[in-house]
Amino acid sequence: MKQFVIFLLLTSLLLGCKSEPYIISGKATNFDSRELYLTFDGQQDTIHLNDDGFFSEQLKINKPTDAILKAKDLKLNLYLEPRRNLVITIDGKGAESLVNFKGDLAQPARYLYAKARENDKSQKLFYPYYRPPKTAGDFKSFRDSLAQNQFAFLEEFKKTNSGLSKNFYKREKLAILYSLYTDWYAFPRIVNPANREQMNIPSDWYSFLDKVNLDDPNILDISEGKWFVTYYVALEAAKRGGISFDDVSWNPEWIREAFKYVKDYFPQQEFYNVIPHYFLTYYIENDRMGTAGIEDLVTEYLSKSTNETLKKDIKLLCDKWAPIETGMPAPDFTLPDVYGNYVSLSDFKGRYVFIDFWFTGCGSCKDMFPYLKQLINGYKNRNIIFLSISVDAERSAWEKMLKEGYDEAGIRVLFEEKANWIHLHDPQTRMIAQQYLVSKYPTYILIDRDGKYARSRIEYPKRLDKIRALLDAQPGL
Repeated sequence: MKQFVIFLLLTSLLLGCKSEPYIISGKATNFDSRELYLTFDGQQDTIHLNDDGFFSEQLKINKPTDAILKAKDLKLNLYLEPRRNLVITIDGKGAESLVNFKGDLAQPARYLYAKARENDKSQKLFYPYYRPPKTAGDFKSFRDSLAQNQFAFLEEFKKTNSGLSKNFYKREKLAILYSLYTDWYAFPRIVNPANREQMNIPSDWYSFLDKVNLDDPNILDISEGKWFVTYYVALEAAKRGGISFDDVSWNPEWIREAFKYVKDYFPQQEFYNVIPHYFLTYYIENDRMGTAGIEDLVTEYLSKSTNETLKKDIKLLCDKWAPIETGMPAPDFTLPDVYGNYVSLSDFKGRYVFIDFWFTGCGSCKDMFPYLKQLINGYKNRNIIFLSISVDAERSAWEKMLKEGYDEAGIRVLFEEKANWIHLHDPQTRMIAQQYLVSKYPTYILIDRDGKYARSRIEYPKRLDKIRALLDAQPGL
């Protein structure tokens, strides 16, 4: 990474319920990116650098908030307050000692910078405790010790760095606590499903919830607090709807249950503004489902939420995914197969087309091929064609795997010559994948007989029963 210096100046914000323009400005030199990204209060601002490296951006905040400043090879956790300023100087060599902070909020920034690096070290020890054969007692003991170390780190920093504000100190103690609560709460559900029944979770495991005031919307002002409430709702909604937490992805009923749970147990408006926003975003963007199956929830949120920023975010997501909603025309394309023949989507007018976007270096893609072949075998006499589209930058890697049946690691990947399974290559531009809004692999799509989206995103083939139910429900298939 090249050397660069960023001077980040946060100034001129008035306290009160009304947001006022708030200037973030600075300079970045010898920096190979022309953009910085500041995420705060549920929104992201793109900060464009001028030719001389200067930048200036107006923000609106009216209360203390967490923020993240990101660019290539850069991620800084920040803490912002109205009417307080911060100056950040970063040497692009990447040496930690060359990061400096000045201004009213320098001490919180120094603490968060040091904490992030301390956490990087501890996480390497912590994550193995999510997995068997560790017991629930082992996990809790270790996680409690980690929290105590974090509290001690905070106390030592406060002792050796005068000027750390009382508000930030209290806020950080709560952040550590809510992070601990999230891990306690999550552990019984995220441990390896095959060993979940063997963990012997104590009957009083969730007693810590008695200490949490879920009636206080101020909990949402702290990132760790907001995540705790979100995870709490996620698990409780799954439990209430009889949905396995291993089965929540691509599941509109989980989103529906989350909405109901928030409305039933969190009557304060701020909870409705923030928590359903997360679930809508997860389904639309992370599951890449658009609004299919949750159209009524989107309409409800846009009419009942009072947070205009979060509502705007949902509207933008809906606009982004609107072109691939069910019933919209799918972009036609023409791509070469492994023999050099060109194949177009329009060649299959009158038939359903199941599309699989993948590439040879994608482990999950290859893991799905045995299931995909089972699916293909079961529909060889039906009105459907299967297209596997490789987005490999090098055509040779794709051809080699298809013809020889092995990936680069020497793992056998069995392909079969089938009349209803065609392999195509999307050249280096990945233009077709982009037209279909594919950003994660593998991605599966179903096109109907008229060349329109029957389902813009389909679950992984390992869930064969669900996919078969979807296909069997299509008229004329």
